[in-house]
This record gives sequence, structure tokens and C-alpha cells, in this order.
Amino acid sequence: MEDDVVAREKKILSILEQEIMDGEEMAAAVRHIAEKLLLGEKGYAKADLLKNYVFDVTLGAETVRSSLDFLVSVDGRNAMAIKCAAGSIASRERHVVAAARVCGDLPVPIAVVMDPMSAEVLDVMTGKVMAEGFEAIPTKQQLMDMLAGKEPKPVPPEKLEREKRVLLAFDSIRCSIPQGADGGVAIGDKVPEQ
Repeated sequence: MEDDVVAREKKILSILEQEIMDGEEMAAAVRHIAEKLLLGEKGYAKADLLKNYVFDVTLGAETVRSSLDFLVSVDGRNAMAIKCAAGSIASRERHVVAAARVCGDLPVPIAVVMDPMSAEVLDVMTGKVMAEGFEAIPTKQQLMDMLAGKEPKPVPPEKLEREKRVLLAFDSIRCSIPQGADGGVAIGDKVPEQ
């Protein structure tokens, strides 16, 4: 009986490991699509993109790391946060919005969540979907136009704490969505000195 339980647990772990590997491969493919789209059709330069952007999240006495697949800057301002998902993008809308609100001193105004089939562009201030599809991801010029004349406002402290909790809750869900990243490096650049 105990051997059956152990064998069953090993089989379950094997299946979960395979699902995680499959999810990581799919998410890597989505990151490749995103990078190619941003640098090609959307008109961004390598210097505009931070790939695998890692940031600290402090909640109470504890500090943990979170990440964005891409952080896009225009005119010296963090402007668009991107998360690539292996599964349903609708289930990751809140995740990317929380990350965009928490990843710096000021929120990143536009968030994008994408999978291999589509993308959603979200207004970080409202959390609402602005547009859907790869074509909806703003070009560099469109993003600059969207941000022109708008001064970013910090997230109020009480709301910021809630956003951190939401972000960390999503980050803790491992399923087949890879978490964490390897550096916060601009594409083609070395890790910046801190």
C-alpha cells in the first residue's frame, strides 16, 4: 500500500515537473515574440527595453524579489510593463497591473500581458483593458503620445501595500508560469552598476 502511495506521488511530481517545463518553454517563446515585436514592428530600440527586470518588494519586515519580462522606457521614463504568460492572459491582468504599480517609485502607466496568441493593453491607473491583440501594443511614438503631458502620480501608501500583497500572491502561484528572472538587463547590455 505504501509503495503504491510513493509511486503515485512520484508520478504526480513527474507530471507537475513536465507541466512546469512546458510552461517555461511556452513563456520563453512568448518573450521571444514580444522582443521581436517591440524591436521590429513597434519601433523600440534595444536601449528602450529592460529584459527580465527584477525589483525588490518590501512588505513589512520582509523583502522579496519580483519581475517583469520587459520594462519599456521612453523619454527617460518607465512607460510600459510587460508580462508574458504561458496560459490565459485574462487570468494575469491583475498580476501585471500590480507589478506595474509596485516596480518603482512611480507606477508604470501602461501594462501589457501577452501569450502566444494575443495581448491585452491595460491602463495601470484604472486597471482596465484598453485594447486587445498584438496590434494594440503601442509603437514607441504612440506610447510617447499617450504619455505626453501626463505627470505620473505615486500610488497612495495604503493602496501600495494592497498592490504588493496582490503581486506577491500571484508570484507565489507557481503552476506552469515561470517566476523570477535573471537580471534586469537591457537587451544587448551588461548589468548596470548600482
